[in-house]
Amino acid sequence: MECIVKFDVVHDHEVKSLRGLVFVDDDKTPTTEQLQDMFKDMKYEVTVDRGDALRFVPTQSPASFQYIRIKELDTGNKKFTEDRDLKGILSNLLPTSNRPI
Repeated sequence: MECIVKFDVVHDHEVKSLRGLVFVDDDKTPTTEQLQDMFKDMKYEVTVDRGDALRFVPTQSPASFQYIRIKELDTGNKKFTEDRDLKGILSNLLPTSNRPI
């Protein structure tokens, strides 16, 4: 099954919105390795950011871009879209220390 990957490549002064294609098993989403291989085929040498599984950073220095951010994974049946506004609101509502509720 095909999965269309929509992502942004963030440069110093601009953001380019691009798409890629990954083949996955039915009802599966692409693995990190599959996404890295897709980016490698597009001449982006990247690794996943440890703090964010949807963000990829360059492995070579200097790089022509700052990072790559996955925006959407579309398999036709299911679609994953990150809601950054909701994520920001939730991160502000969650306690920052281990406090009893």
